[in-house]
Amino acid sequence: MSGGFLRKRLHSAAETVSHSLGYARHLLRGNRVAGDLSWVQPGTRPVVLLHGFLGTRGTMQPLTRRFQADGRVVFSYHHGTFQLGSLRSSSEELIHRLRDLVENLELDRVDVLGFSMGGLVALHAVKFMQGARWIRRLVLLGTPLAGSWMSLAGIATVGLVSPSVWQVRPGCQFLDELRAAPLPPGVRVRQIHADADAFCRDPGPVEGVDREHDYLVLPGGHSSLVIAQHFYSAAREFLDETDEAELELSP
Repeated sequence: MSGGFLRKRLHSAAETVSHSLGYARHLLRGNRVAGDLSWVQPGTRPVVLLHGFLGTRGTMQPLTRRFQADGRVVFSYHHGTFQLGSLRSSSEELIHRLRDLVENLELDRVDVLGFSMGGLVALHAVKFMQGARWIRRLVLLGTPLAGSWMSLAGIATVGLVSPSVWQVRPGCQFLDELRAAPLPPGVRVRQIHADADAFCRDPGPVEGVDREHDYLVLPGGHSSLVIAQHFYSAAREFLDETDEAELELSP
């Protein structure tokens, strides 16, 4: 093993540890997070952020601040107590919230970013609950679409009270159906994964995701997905793109 390769691996490991500590700090902020509607880039849609398992709205703060700095209005909410409830129920709740948001702000649709288990909630809403009526684009950030063996630890500890930990078991019916179901027309999905993610192995693109353009694997660990700049840049680039259909509708 060369010295340069070893230094690179050590640097990568140190960076991943740093991201994990940053994530833990934001986790402790809890769900009491203030909003900021001070400035909006013309022509942009609001972004709705969904946190992951055992997460809080605080864990989405690094992404929130970056989107706000780029002129996007950001909304987030917590999925009950640490996302222990059924992912199907969380998807239904998400649909109600998005519908109210779109109607109250008099929008056509919004963009959504789901981190980890939050991505499963959003994708289920799109594929099975007519979520495309309210979602224009969806970013899946480190979403365990092939399941996570960490679910076994969850089942052993909170499995009696948490349906969601059973729904992320590799090979379970919920994930098989979610991966196989077609993506409805009118919504685009981008999957972004971390190459050193210990919680979510590389699942490959799900049905409807363009492998060449919308399936990305970037350097980092699971926490890096919401902390590191390059993951945010990949998400923002996708949300900022303009479809040909949108150009045709422009005045």
